[in-house]
Amino acid sequence: MRKHDFLPVSVSFITLAAIVLSLVCGSTSVDLTAIFDMSAPDGIIFFSIRVPRTSACLLAGLAFSLSGYLLQSATGNDLASPNIIGVNAGAGAAVLLFLCLAPELFWLLPVAAFVGAMSAVGLVSGITVLTRRLDSSSSLILAGVAVNALFNALISTLGSLFPDTMSSYSSFSAGGFSNIDSASLYVPAAIIITCIAVTLMLSRTMTIIRLDDEIASSCGMNPMAVRTMLSVLAALSASAAVTFSGLLGFVGLVTPHLASFLWPEEGKTKLVITLLCGSSLVLLADVLSRVAIRPAELPAGVFLAVIGVPFFIFLLLRRKS
Repeated sequence: MRKHDFLPVSVSFITLAAIVLSLVCGSTSVDLTAIFDMSAPDGIIFFSIRVPRTSACLLAGLAFSLSGYLLQSATGNDLASPNIIGVNAGAGAAVLLFLCLAPELFWLLPVAAFVGAMSAVGLVSGITVLTRRLDSSSSLILAGVAVNALFNALISTLGSLFPDTMSSYSSFSAGGFSNIDSASLYVPAAIIITCIAVTLMLSRTMTIIRLDDEIASSCGMNPMAVRTMLSVLAALSASAAVTFSGLLGFVGLVTPHLASFLWPEEGKTKLVITLLCGSSLVLLADVLSRVAIRPAELPAGVFLAVIGVPFFIFLLLRRKS
């Protein structure tokens, strides 16, 4: 076996280590020998707070990295990601609108987030078509800026009309996992796992669609239908995560590039590495958010932005050169 073949196993161990760190690290220390005593504080903290929070980080990492991978495959642009092209902002605006108008139907939040995310995808696609005279990167970034501005304006308007709801939205917009409970993860987890399963089945199709539309057509595919399907999966995955993690940014941008660096070959292995990198990144960012200024916490989105913004600038400069 080649040394290269051990890479997926190594990434899996890194993810496992990040899970362990997430379970044992926090604003308060936990005695692992006492966690199975559910009447003890350590047991309550571990199973009621740490396990749901770690599960949420794991799911969010899977969802946002999958969304970025799908968007980059669908658009053929390595700058595409949920926060860059407005998917996160669209889902967040829809969630806020739903909370303002029908808070008693909170169980429909995943549906509202998906509608918002798909609206963002549709708007970006339309603007990109209208500006097709520009290169694809410029069109995508300009469309993302416009769509983000549109949905942020909606969020500001709702904040003025419903200030009580907006006060709880501030932590949502930063992105984090400070108030996670297990019940809020069941539906999003089912959606995210389904999206991953469908994507794995489409891995060969995605490899072909990344090459060229003419090649895809010669293989009996409809390129437009495939790209639309990938965009829907990307929006569904990201919107499911947004409902419990908030507007975490840059995971979908960074992890596909990291996976390409580690495993250049297209296929299922690269997809799995992308997902593992996404989970590890979110888990480690959340651990830092808990221990950086403990006993207080910072939003995990702050640490992801510290990594993601310089990386995004680097990608722009590399494309220009």
